[in-house]
Amino acid sequence: MGPSIATEDIETVDAARSDAGTHRFLLQALPPPDLDLVMRTGRIVWFQNRDYLLRQGEPGDGIHIILSGVVESTYVGQQQRELLLATWHQGDFVGAPHVLGYHLHSWSARALGRVEALHLDQPAIRRLIALSPAFAVALVGCLGFKGEAYSALAQTLGGQKVGERLALLLLKLCEAAAQDGDGPIPLGRITQANLARMIGATRQSISLALTRLQDDGVISAGATTLVVNDLTALRRHAGE
Repeated sequence: MGPSIATEDIETVDAARSDAGTHRFLLQALPPPDLDLVMRTGRIVWFQNRDYLLRQGEPGDGIHIILSGVVESTYVGQQQRELLLATWHQGDFVGAPHVLGYHLHSWSARALGRVEALHLDQPAIRRLIALSPAFAVALVGCLGFKGEAYSALAQTLGGQKVGERLALLLLKLCEAAAQDGDGPIPLGRITQANLARMIGATRQSISLALTRLQDDGVISAGATTLVVNDLTALRRHAGE
């Protein structure tokens, strides 16, 4: 879920991924003194599997920076259908888009397994913004990354066919995945049910679209694993 990479030159791709990581991960962007200040200002919180870090419709109070584990963002519509918006990993934070002022959360975030997080409530964020320009700049960069990620999700849901929506989602997951060198990109543990929830499709339609991609050699898929073998071909499937 990061900025689209439009070239196959490996040095440019690596640079783009590095820049995306800088804007994505708040703590990673901070120099040591500012990082120490943030860690001392926040509060470490542990969450068990399926615990909510924040709930849709409840008042917001700051952000949770993920120190370990995985968190999923979900939205429940009027018909009580739950849509998986994104999964967030170590270094990401949840609590956006509003981080200051009174607001109600537009979606929920819950732990997938055990999660350790650093909670920065609104008073803490205000203090850090006043004391650390580096923190303020990094926070703005991360909010921009998140805005782009959710904008891409909205565009994905906006009218493309299931196969195109799936290909676009896989491209975004590739950009967010850590990768060494120019080779296959493992996307980790991911199920067809979760892919369906992320693009508002049925599991059956996802299964058919994955089969087509696998038959074309674009991906290799297991029961809960998925590897992208050919980014160029995946972009063609996405209509880029």
